[in-house]
Amino acid sequence: MPNEDILKMCSELKNKDKNNKRPGKPYVLVADDEQNILRAMSLVLEAEFDVTVVDSGDKAIKKIRKGMDFDVVSLDLQMPGLSGIDTLKAIKQLSPSTEVLIVTAHSNVESTKGALKFGAYDYIDKPFNNAKLLAAIRKGVERRNNTIKAEKAKEQLEFVKAQLMESEKFSAIGQLLAGVAHELNNPLTTVMGFSELLLTRKYSSDETRNCLEKINKSSLLCKNIVQKLLTFSRKEESKQEYIQVNHIIESTLELKQHDFKVDSIKLVKQLADNMPCTMADFYELQQVFLNMINNADQAMKMYAGRGILTVKSAFDEKVIRISFIDTGPGIPKKNLQKIFEPLFTTKKRGEGTGLGLSICYEIIKKHEGDIFVANNPKKGASFIIELPVVDKLSQTVPISNKKQNP
Repeated sequence: MPNEDILKMCSELKNKDKNNKRPGKPYVLVADDEQNILRAMSLVLEAEFDVTVVDSGDKAIKKIRKGMDFDVVSLDLQMPGLSGIDTLKAIKQLSPSTEVLIVTAHSNVESTKGALKFGAYDYIDKPFNNAKLLAAIRKGVERRNNTIKAEKAKEQLEFVKAQLMESEKFSAIGQLLAGVAHELNNPLTTVMGFSELLLTRKYSSDETRNCLEKINKSSLLCKNIVQKLLTFSRKEESKQEYIQVNHIIESTLELKQHDFKVDSIKLVKQLADNMPCTMADFYELQQVFLNMINNADQAMKMYAGRGILTVKSAFDEKVIRISFIDTGPGIPKKNLQKIFEPLFTTKKRGEGTGLGLSICYEIIKKHEGDIFVANNPKKGASFIIELPVVDKLSQTVPISNKKQNP
């Protein structure tokens, strides 16, 4: 997806948010066991707010359970039945974004601290003047509006990130197409050449069998190359498998063989034997590894026109560790803390979205792993990925169904 399309989508979502504001007055619920206070507060607030009154915490909870959505609840701490603190807890559990104002004639330091601890945004003491009450309610409404906007912005960001993940994936595929075409040409030339020989010359049965075996082997190579491209580009839900990480590394490096030749990149593989397995999505980890390799390739090519990429794998009892070490220019110190932030990029406009590494970070975190970056003392950058060792008996559910950390 081009950058212009992404910016257009963000703009449309922003405009949509403006058009989805709730109509009418903000909704306020007043809970107090004194009827005179309920009447007085209602008269003060009704010109500016849509006011509902109840005389107990239990009734306030019932209103919210029925689906009524309030911006602010004005809550008296001392009421018969459900206590003010318990009412506050229940409100925050049922509707976390609803703001709660404590209004009480019996406030003390401990009760006030307790109310603020459990989510109240402010408190006022009885008796209070009208201006103070209005100011407190307005403050709560503003806080609620900001919360709703933040929640919508988060949803929109997740939507855009999902689209950009696909965009980044297919951008990487585009870079591979030239290499794939080149890799296909060699075995296809073999297929065509030996086929023509079979048609124009007479061979003994052994010679013919030898030629047919070469044709078959080259055809299978073509099939494997195409299959790798198709499986990498397919779009489906994330799915865990009990998997050997070295296999993913080898498969990903095969996709880059032609680029390494063209860009004069020497590949050094130091893959540990007898690697333990982990639970992972093959294609998501391949996407991460390919991004690491592409970034190293581009950095070395631009820096010196050649370079050495070292890919290592190691492990201990708990962690599988994959390292990508290049001999490029390294990363400026000022950028080391920003490199995994969305939209951060040092590439020229049009050459990158600034989302590759942030997506890699999200994928690795989703796999309950870690990703680090550092500069090498002898120039170049190192990216280190750590994944948990998983015993086959402790296999977990698919990633798409796992609860993610906020």
